[in-house]
Amino acid sequence: MARKIIQTASKIAFLYALSFGCAYSYDSIDEALKNGVSKGDVIFYGDYQGLAKGQATSIGKNLATYSYLGNTGYLLGSVGLSYTSGFYKNIRAAVGFRAATPFYNAHKNLRIPSVPNIRNGGVGDATKDFFNHNQAALAESFFEYFDGDTNIKAGRFIIPNEWINTMSDGIWIRNRSIENLMFEGFWVNDVGRIAYYQMSGFDKINPYSNFGLLNLAIKYYIAETFTIKAYTFFTPKIFTAFGAKIDGKLNISSFFIGANVGYAYSIEGNERYSGYAHNGAVLDAKAFFGMKFFEIAAGYIHTSKDSGWGNIGIMGDSIDPFFVWGGKAIKTQKNGNLIYASISANVERFKFSLTYGSTSYGQSLRQNEINFSTEIGFTHNVWGILNILNTHKDAINIPTTTQINGGIRLSF
Repeated sequence: MARKIIQTASKIAFLYALSFGCAYSYDSIDEALKNGVSKGDVIFYGDYQGLAKGQATSIGKNLATYSYLGNTGYLLGSVGLSYTSGFYKNIRAAVGFRAATPFYNAHKNLRIPSVPNIRNGGVGDATKDFFNHNQAALAESFFEYFDGDTNIKAGRFIIPNEWINTMSDGIWIRNRSIENLMFEGFWVNDVGRIAYYQMSGFDKINPYSNFGLLNLAIKYYIAETFTIKAYTFFTPKIFTAFGAKIDGKLNISSFFIGANVGYAYSIEGNERYSGYAHNGAVLDAKAFFGMKFFEIAAGYIHTSKDSGWGNIGIMGDSIDPFFVWGGKAIKTQKNGNLIYASISANVERFKFSLTYGSTSYGQSLRQNEINFSTEIGFTHNVWGILNILNTHKDAINIPTTTQINGGIRLSF
């Protein structure tokens, strides 16, 4: 009986996670369109970055790890619009756009260099982060099918995954027709980023083959909050990776405690294509504790001596605790060892997180990093955003910086 309850709860959670809106599917396409959800936001955003030690440079082998680190500052305005229809029987559609334009550059003649397979060159501080081909770009837009067991999404979207923090053009399939198992696979052709803090072009994830990138995974639910996952990535000439992850969480009264451990090994292709002469690997572990409104966590990440984690992070990651634009030591350097701790809270209209980590890399080098982020809701639709990043100690290969960004978001 207990096993049956776990299986039923697991299925319900999957249905909810796949598509909350499916409960409101319509037999008429007109009703599905009329009952869709429209959202929008206007953001006034600014970014300051100052070097402490080292020279201005571009860092990263792919979009996910790329940054221009230098003395820069800019202000811009950004507008986002999106619409998601209701389900017409088993199908729905979504379309979104975002546009951004700078109105102040501290160095309007600064030339940001082009980086092959990542970006074209630009002029002005804002182009360090906003280097999409046009000021307006297609954001999350897709067609989706869901029948209760199988979910298929095709278009442009973000895939929740420990090795993704970018947006993909591709197909994503999940199935839970077998009890306690979820089968998942996705194929990606292009990758890019459309966000309030960065807008890029969408380019082929594999410029050397039309195959793109393929991921296959299987997850076993021992319980709804205790899972084991195995997966593989494959993209010709660049890399093939295999990985596994164990994730568990236990609720005790009003508290929760949990941990996860993962390992991935990346078989790198010829250095001419992959950029690495040796294979990459990464081990990550995290433990956390908290209540509904706060969480305390600590973790450790280790990467291989000769190639770091290689191309496994070609689409980004969510295993490191830093900002998407932070954590360069663990993301880009060889022989990385990161130890970190973080605390976060979410109380009504106030959110904050604080993370401190120390990364040893290369031969006895070390760079430490602190990230602070807060969001304050002045009203239901008006929010303030502030992010602060500081790196210090060694600056070999990676200059140390202080970066402050944020702004005001008006949502409607």
